Amino acid sequence: MTCVHLRKLYELCQTHELKLAGADLIHIICHECGEKEVCPSALMDELPEEGAAAPAPQSASKSPQQP
Repeated sequence: MTCVHLRKLYELCQTHELKLAGADLIHIICHECGEKEVCPSALMDELPEEGAAAPAPQSASKSPQQP
């Protein structure tokens, strides 16, 4: 079973819609509890293909208004 610290990390990722990506499996280790896990598939995201432009982050700010 996942320790409380890793559960908090998973909840943080879900709350803020964070995804993890890597060429290999991502191992998550809690040194405080000694728990080791492979990143759950719910938090995994596909890496963009090489040479493909990553989508630009959406900005909450609006363009300045003209006087």
